[in-house]
Formats: sequence, C-alpha cells, structure tokens
Amino acid sequence: MQPNTAAIFNTLNFRLPRHVTVNEVKQSSIWRFSRDGFRKSVEAHCLNGVKQFKKLLNSYIFFHLFFLGLLVAETVAFFVFLTLLFQTSFIAFSLAAILFTGFAYLILLFYFQTKKPGQFLELRNWFMMMCKDGLPKNLHENDYHLSLANAAYRFSTHLNSQEAEETHVSSGHVALNHAIKKFTHLYLKKDLHKMKEILLLVSINEHIQLIKRFPTNLEAHASLANTYIVLSELYSARQERHQREELTRKSKNAMEQAIEEFKIIDHYSPNDPWVLAQLATCYHNLQIYDEEIRLYESILQLCPQDKQVMFRLGILYFQQGHNAQGLAMYEKLKELNFSRAEELIDFYDANIKREYRINTL
Repeated sequence: MQPNTAAIFNTLNFRLPRHVTVNEVKQSSIWRFSRDGFRKSVEAHCLNGVKQFKKLLNSYIFFHLFFLGLLVAETVAFFVFLTLLFQTSFIAFSLAAILFTGFAYLILLFYFQTKKPGQFLELRNWFMMMCKDGLPKNLHENDYHLSLANAAYRFSTHLNSQEAEETHVSSGHVALNHAIKKFTHLYLKKDLHKMKEILLLVSINEHIQLIKRFPTNLEAHASLANTYIVLSELYSARQERHQREELTRKSKNAMEQAIEEFKIIDHYSPNDPWVLAQLATCYHNLQIYDEEIRLYESILQLCPQDKQVMFRLGILYFQQGHNAQGLAMYEKLKELNFSRAEELIDFYDANIKREYRINTL
C-alpha cells in the first residue's frame, strides 16, 4: 500500500533554527502595543459578525423553504381537485396559483441573488469600522494596519468554525433533520467561502497599505505571505464545477504571490531555514517539485544533521525518480538511527507506481 505522502508531510515537525513563525509574526507585531482589550473586542465583534452572517443566510434558507412548502401545498391541492372534486374552476385556480408562485419565486430569487453581495460588503464594512473604532487614535501606522489585517483574518477563522459546525451532523438526528442539515450545508458553503474571501482580501489590502509605507517591514511580508497561502487554499477547496478553471487560476496566482513575498524576505534575510521551508511548501502546493527539492537541499546544507529534512528530501527524491539520491538519504538516516528510516524506503517505488500502473500493463 502506498504511504500517505500528504499526511506524512503535514505531520513532520521541523526543528529548524528559525527567527519566527507566522503565528509569532502576528502575535509579536500586531499586539506590540499591548492592547489586550482590543483583542477581546475583536473576538466579540467576530462572534457578533458570525451571528449577523448566520441570520442573513437563514433568511435566505427560510425564503427557499417557504416557497418550496407553498409549491408542495399548491401541487397537492391541484391533484386533490383533479381527482376528487374535479371542478374546473378549482383546478384552474390551483394551476394558476402554482404558476404564479413559481414566477414570484424566480423573480425574488433573482432580486436576492443580486442583493446578497452588497449585504456581504455591508457586513465587512461594519466589522472593520467597529475594529477601527477600538484602536487608539495615536497608534503607530505599522500596528494600525497589522491590527486591522489580523482582525479581518480572525473573522475569517471564525467562519471556518461555523463551516465545521454546519458540516457536523449528529447521528442521533432523525432522517429529516439529517437531510435538512445536509441541504443547508451545501447551500451555505458557497456563501461561507465568499465571505471568507472578502475578509482575506481586506487583510491583504491592509498588509499592502503597510508595505507601501514601510517596504522593508519583513514581519508584514511574512504575514502577507501567510494570508495569500490561506486564500489559495480557500480557492482550491471550493468545488463549483462551472468555475473550476477560474478557481484553479486564482489559487495558483495567490500561491505565486506568497512565493514572491517569501522571496523578498529571503533577499533581506538570506539563508534563513524557516523562509526556505515556507518557499518549499509553496512550491509543493504548486507541484513544482524540482524547486522544492532544491530548497530542501539548501536547508540541509544549513542544517546538515536535521533528520526530518533528510526524511522529507528522501521522499521527494524517490517520488521524482531520483532513487540513487533517495537511497543515499536512507543510508544517512540509518547511520543516524532515525526511527522512520524504514518508512522512507517504502517510497522507493513511488515514481514507478505512478508511471506504470497495473491496469495499463
């Protein structure tokens, strides 16, 4: 059985000498002015914003369910009049009611679909205004923009929690509740992703405004790169078939922007293993494995005894068909008594299995 590469890569715990992580960037820079009250107020605004967002979406769900129930009732009445009473006037009235209800539903649906994006923007503007009002008037411009960027990012993470809540369906629910949960999740998923996209773009804009004022602020570049990565993952997670090519393009562009930000950090702080590891991860997401290998080779030169880097590099060698180099990594890990060395050799045929599948022979 082929090892789960993605799971292994995600669970690797790099012990690289590094200056900072993305979370540390946010904590050290955004809250430098020591305003715990602002952080608490942001959390309160996020919770309030999620409630308003749920209320907005629930109104649309009620709209659909109302017309669905009305159409079902009118259809049942039509067949009752048709089979039992068979009165022409009642049948004509029921048929007219069905047609009118369907027409009204389509008209209102078009109106609400046009109105919805504006409501999302109004919610965004309300949230950002509340956050701005909570910032000190004399706050340094660096902390001002990073605080707003982080606030928008926090709101998007609260929506992630909301999406997870909508996805979970208790096994104790009856079949009808289960079906309703599934329907609402599928219906809300697109809107949740759209609202998260709006908030992440706000966060990106605040970072850019800061970088325009302080172009060499590496903390801002690192935080901006992280936001681009999250935005790329958001696009790749969306599954609208009619927009698949557009979403793929947006995901790729966002990841490429993240790469550019990390390259800027690498320019001002060269040979930083953390930066090189972030770049390697970005190239992995873009499936540019030659660049990923080159970057991990550079990390290994800086950290020659790091077993986790050797392990990941060995996997990449085997997956790309560089078996001789992969075996060399395996031998080094065996000499260092690395506990996962035998796990690495399982990848020896990774490239062969991809190229020569059983069903093609």
